[in-house]
Amino acid sequence: MEMIPLMDITFNLLSFFVYISLFMVLQRGVPIRLPQADTAETARYEAITVSVDAQGRIFLEGRPVPRAELTSAIVDEIHSTKRESVILRADGGASYQVVVEALDSIRMAGITKVSLEAEPRGAQ
Repeated sequence: MEMIPLMDITFNLLSFFVYISLFMVLQRGVPIRLPQADTAETARYEAITVSVDAQGRIFLEGRPVPRAELTSAIVDEIHSTKRESVILRADGGASYQVVVEALDSIRMAGITKVSLEAEPRGAQ
């Protein structure tokens, strides 16, 4: 039995899983300590991700975005991806004012379906 074709298939599968894993890490690559909630659930839809870290910096799909440009960046993201919902991920130590400003920018972009991400209580 020839082993070379089997090794090729195994290598391709391994490469595929490594690539997908790296892509998933880059999607949510902003280091954030999410607040905990008893009713936290997993989102079951495709959404644009807006993150706020503990220093108050805002990220759109992992890319840093100035606060003043967040609304227009979200509109551009909506047009390019056709996703019409947003998941807002905010660090537990982030300023409430920055989170509200990010939420305001999301709503000004025309998004009405916004979810706040949290970890289930006891998960870490």
